[in-house]
Amino acid sequence: MSPLLTQVQAVHRALATVRTVRRTVLSVAAGLVCVLLLRIMGGIERGALGGVTVAVDNALADVLGVVVGAAAWLLLGRRGKHEPLTGNAALAKSALWIEEQRTTPTSSPDFVLTTAVEMLAAGAAIPGALSTAAARTLQDASVDAALRRARRAAWQWPGLFVAACVGLLLASGARPVLESVEAARGSAAGGNGGALPRTVAPLGEWKVRVVPPAYAALPVVSFGDVNSVAALGGSRVVVSGSGTAPRASLRAVGADDSVTTPVREADGGWEFSIVASDAPQTARVTRGGRTRLLIVEGRADSVPRVSLESPARDSVFREARGVLPLAATAHDDIGLTCAHFELIVTSGEGERFTVRTVRMGERTWPARDGTRQAALRGELDLAKLGLQPGDVVHLRAVGRDAHPAASREYGSSETRAFRIARPAEYDSVAVEPAPPPEVDKSLLSQRMLLMLTEKLDKAQKRMVRGDVLRESLRLARDQARLRLAVGDVVFQRLSGESSAEHAHSAGDGHDHGVELQGGKLAMSTSSTTGMLEEGNDSPVVAINQPLLEAYNAMWDAGRALEQGDPHAAIPPMKRALEAIERSRAASRIYLRGKPPQVIVDIGKVRLTGKDTGQVTARSGRAALDVRSAERDARLVRAAGLLAADQLAARDSVALLRVEALGDDPAFAAVLTQLLAAMDRGGDVTAPVVQARRVLGNVVRTRATAWSRGVPP
Repeated sequence: MSPLLTQVQAVHRALATVRTVRRTVLSVAAGLVCVLLLRIMGGIERGALGGVTVAVDNALADVLGVVVGAAAWLLLGRRGKHEPLTGNAALAKSALWIEEQRTTPTSSPDFVLTTAVEMLAAGAAIPGALSTAAARTLQDASVDAALRRARRAAWQWPGLFVAACVGLLLASGARPVLESVEAARGSAAGGNGGALPRTVAPLGEWKVRVVPPAYAALPVVSFGDVNSVAALGGSRVVVSGSGTAPRASLRAVGADDSVTTPVREADGGWEFSIVASDAPQTARVTRGGRTRLLIVEGRADSVPRVSLESPARDSVFREARGVLPLAATAHDDIGLTCAHFELIVTSGEGERFTVRTVRMGERTWPARDGTRQAALRGELDLAKLGLQPGDVVHLRAVGRDAHPAASREYGSSETRAFRIARPAEYDSVAVEPAPPPEVDKSLLSQRMLLMLTEKLDKAQKRMVRGDVLRESLRLARDQARLRLAVGDVVFQRLSGESSAEHAHSAGDGHDHGVELQGGKLAMSTSSTTGMLEEGNDSPVVAINQPLLEAYNAMWDAGRALEQGDPHAAIPPMKRALEAIERSRAASRIYLRGKPPQVIVDIGKVRLTGKDTGQVTARSGRAALDVRSAERDARLVRAAGLLAADQLAARDSVALLRVEALGDDPAFAAVLTQLLAAMDRGGDVTAPVVQARRVLGNVVRTRATAWSRGVPP
């Protein structure tokens, strides 16, 4: 290779390095300028000027600075995308730059060196005279001095600018200025920090640490400067900060008064801790007239979910023999400690019966093992239970977690009932195997409730009033579910339709022959079903009258249990049990074999119905209830404060969200999105409108094309 061409290539590489370094320095300068501007915007409160504040923390400013620097690198590279940087043309351009360095202001390049480099790069031979002239041009250009000038011009001013930006970031010179401006404006406002839009934390940054309860065996979670935190009930939430110790108070949702929380000095700052409950709480921290809220979203430790997979349904057995496979699954949000199958064997009838409990297939796990999902397997040998005709076996799966409370409930699955048939029941030609009818299931469940109520009545003298009321309310809920099941049987019989078609109840618009009066069912005098016209001795009345009596007796028993008086609930529960037994005896029907299957020719009956042409009038939208109307008014007031007092508006929305977490999670979820939009800044109209729609149960459907092309 020619020495002349080698020297030009070295100059070309040096110039390319100068261009790359200049491009890098300018990109770094652009990123640093972006970081400085964003940090200043994150500290200055522009609300006094009528603007909307956009709060940007340091981490986000650094990320945006990197993005801007990368964009500047790409843009500076695009400026020279049509200028070739490699190949023969690039060498020719470098040769022309060398010729420009030897010229005087009044002369121009003679292109001798450029012509020689182009010929050598193309592989052609150059004349001796041209080679001599090109070498003289290269010697006269003073390439080393020219490169030093180019490097100094490319790096000097951008480098100084970058050094100044780095010095400002390291010294954080803008922070004292911003804090002095904030202090001066706070004193000018009379110390009322709540009247200023939220741009920086009123009390500075704090740190939040959540320590879960010991039984949960969960790790400690640390958060930064957050306004809300989720914690398991019983967890200890530790809040720490710097500076003078503030005052702290804690208020539970729905409580009228707040409780003062002691604040102690720790590690040159302050620290206080609160215990999270199962419901949301609000911690209010005040110092120097400035207030900040911390929302503690406590969640309860859920009871284990247990599902009984096998046997899949209730059944009636001719003889007490055979082996049933048992299968169940248990799940807990933290960890299971034990699970087993529970059998309750009931023998006898009427008022004379005995009950015994059998546990089998038990599994246990260490408290800190963290087993959240488990499977139970076992076998039920009916012959080993010593069952007699008429005995009933109730089977369920039970699971428990590591919660240490003595009053902690077990998680249980749905109950399967197995009955051993009496010989007198087989007086027909054929009896198809079938689960117990609804009336029989109600009889068994009512007997169980009566037994539990009598047990509670005997033990209430040794129990605390609160425990008695809690157990009584649990029995009241079970009694209410059983009462609704009995009512469903009544309405199905009166309507002549199965529950698979649609549900029936009092006041649903159907003529059932009964009406609801003060929570109880009574025969309707305006019935058109023909039930009363047949007389009180008709089979319809004979079958349904006992169920009506049972329904009303269960209503009386439920009211007594809700008032915490199990002793007063026993007489109506006995009357309900007797009424169900009478209805069971009156409605016993034996089928001789399977009923025939009804076959419908769909092709024949399609489009054979008659349309009356009558349409139902549209009803007006129901008004909001008192609680929802109050929340809607508070949301509107908070939206009105956004322009003038963003800090107060955000705190109002945060308190409204905490109150809605328990009873309206959908509304609370939309308010979470509204709070996030307020923190980001900008227009929050859409989240506010969405929150009001959710509160008013307004659903917007997507626009779809009409089948006829245009809307009617």
